[in-house]
Amino acid sequence: MSLPGGEANPLSTKAASAAARSFTKRWKHHELFAKGFVAVPTLFLHHYAHLKPHALTPGQALFVLHLMEFKWDADAPFPGYTTIAERMGISDKMARRHAQSLEAKQYLRREIRKGQTNRFDLTPLFDALLKAVEEEKRKPKKPVRRAKKEYRDSMIDWFSRMVAAYSKMPEEDRQALKEWEATNLGDKGMATSDWPGWEKYVGKPPDK
Repeated sequence: MSLPGGEANPLSTKAASAAARSFTKRWKHHELFAKGFVAVPTLFLHHYAHLKPHALTPGQALFVLHLMEFKWDADAPFPGYTTIAERMGISDKMARRHAQSLEAKQYLRREIRKGQTNRFDLTPLFDALLKAVEEEKRKPKKPVRRAKKEYRDSMIDWFSRMVAAYSKMPEEDRQALKEWEATNLGDKGMATSDWPGWEKYVGKPPDK
């Protein structure tokens, strides 16, 4: 839809952009969302393996994600261990261990209810996550683009010096390089530039 004068309608543009990013566009099958979806903060995925003082294991993180599926409002979720265990493909005992370990790390509070499933309060975990995010913001940002450009330029210079050195290299060193290549190239993931003999000609490769 266009506005008078031929200008694009900004609302239509936004709608088209949103449609292009829809779940079905991203994941193809709209049927996969018949039972809804889980809202997971991206920063949880970025930080759970590095939280302080205790990082989460992949198993603990997946346990948390399953708890999130049952968090529909401000109240603590209360799925049964059997339900989570079946979905994770683990035993009830292992599901309980995940809860106990999260509680020991002080990231989870369990409310034991007689005759009912536990309530799982994840507030401590997300308090710790917020702290990690705030600490990350306070860290001085590295000039990533400049550092990458400097590293790239240094590598280009290093390779150029390597090519020049090869043209002036004595025959015995050329033979040593060929023998090293015959032994180390291929499945070992090595390249000609990894030959130790280069160091006396062009020094060590630039650090990243």
